[in-house]
Amino acid sequence: MKKLVRTVGLSLVVASSAFFANAAEAAQKVGYVSSGYIISKFPQREAIVKKLQDALKDDRAELERLQASMETKRQEIERNGALLGEEGVQKLKIEISQLNAEGKIKQEAYQAKAQSLDIKSRQQMIDVIQKATAVIAKKEGYDMVIDSQILLYSNDESNLTEKVLAELK
Repeated sequence: MKKLVRTVGLSLVVASSAFFANAAEAAQKVGYVSSGYIISKFPQREAIVKKLQDALKDDRAELERLQASMETKRQEIERNGALLGEEGVQKLKIEISQLNAEGKIKQEAYQAKAQSLDIKSRQQMIDVIQKATAVIAKKEGYDMVIDSQILLYSNDESNLTEKVLAELK
């Protein structure tokens, strides 16, 4: 009889703990945001893009200068090829090849720098968005906020996207 009482008591404890665990899970308030939408509407986005363009301006100008120099030498070959002679034309072709090689190296460096700056700026935006999301979640009493890309279903009341955008402004 004691074993039966213990077994029943233990079963009740396990069943009640499972019930309360499910009730606790159901009580969590979960919201979502559309991070892609927020990034596209990010208030400081234009300032960040301008800052990126300014940081790359000198490199872009150098690439354009190299391109213009190569084009000038090509035009000189077309216009004055007969006057320059074979040796003069060869000299210009070698200069064009050197400028082309230099341009490729600078183009690769430019792309790497642009990519690095883009990653840094995106990370800064994401950090700001995460902080704003945390402020809204705490203010609204949400236990968890997820990105809408992984969301299969939710009601519109759980969408915090516009509230986070308002917090960013």
